[in-house]
Amino acid sequence: MRYAASMRGVVVGLLLAASAVGAQEPEGYLGIAFTCPLKRIEDASGVRVIHLAYPAVESVEPGSPASLAGISAGDTILAYDSVDVVNHELSLTRMLRPGRRVRIRVRRNGSIREVQVRVAARPTTYIEEPVGTLHPRFMGPILALPSPDQIGAAGAALIRTNDDLLAALGAPKGSTGVLVVHVTQGTPAEASGLRAGDVVLSAEGHNVNDPESLAQLIALPPGDAVTLRVYGNHRVRTVTLRPL
Repeated sequence: MRYAASMRGVVVGLLLAASAVGAQEPEGYLGIAFTCPLKRIEDASGVRVIHLAYPAVESVEPGSPASLAGISAGDTILAYDSVDVVNHELSLTRMLRPGRRVRIRVRRNGSIREVQVRVAARPTTYIEEPVGTLHPRFMGPILALPSPDQIGAAGAALIRTNDDLLAALGAPKGSTGVLVVHVTQGTPAEASGLRAGDVVLSAEGHNVNDPESLAQLIALPPGDAVTLRVYGNHRVRTVTLRPL
């Protein structure tokens, strides 16, 4: 058995197939590129994932099953086949079988809707590419492998800081926090006013020391909002993350 993308993974992928040594690869795909911290498990039974937060859709492959079903960038995925995605093991090998219909519950602009997506056969243009940033250059349906250094949450890419980095950024003396290195358009992070270069100091009054903890604190279930204390541009401010 092989584990990947554990608590520190950021995945930008297209919910199709993972290339795994000894694992049975899924034969189909949906065409959804998303960011989300997750745990990925690969063994002889196939490829399974456990989402640690609700996936934020980064982009949808034109002409893909997800695109035809009406899923679009900025959506938040809440459930597959009526099963909440957070902290539930999902077998990609079983779900992504060509011809199978998958019910996907998404949140868009505060409204929740469910769409049915018919899994298509994996295109021959499928490639696998490591993630260096949250915006790799897509060449057909990509399932990107996790970065060990970034966590994605609510559309923001986060990295760990240390005392020297915080001092260089001018953060308040003695503070802890995580650095925002990228904010994706159309996500709760962008809507809240978070910007690349901000340091998130606390969430809901809890000091944060690492991206993993922050990602779990700001996982956005439907209807919830999370208040963050943020340092950026030489001042401390408060921002509120709300589901879109």
